[in-house]
Amino acid sequence: MTENYSEEDGRLFDGGLSFFIDHDLQIINSGTLFLHSTIEVGESERVIVFKPFYEIIDDILDNVEDDYSELYSIANELNFSAARLKDLAQRIEDSVPNVSDLFDTDYGPPA
Repeated sequence: MTENYSEEDGRLFDGGLSFFIDHDLQIINSGTLFLHSTIEVGESERVIVFKPFYEIIDDILDNVEDDYSELYSIANELNFSAARLKDLAQRIEDSVPNVSDLFDTDYGPPA
């Protein structure tokens, strides 16, 4: 991971070991959404953490005070991101190669 990034994400101590964090969302076989985080410390230490997304949401709900505007902001960001993901999925699903697979035909670029 570190070879892909020119800048560290942070340092553990002042002037100490640099670390890099990479996040991904994954659905496991049960259908549960997980935050998959890879943390690299220095040159050799790598830790992978799986956190169920519902735990992140539960933590937000359990620790909310009276700031409903933050809840709306988070919900709006999640809705916006969901719409972007759905739009891309739709474009991929509607692509010519996928449609030709649906009808069991060969697809090739025009000659």
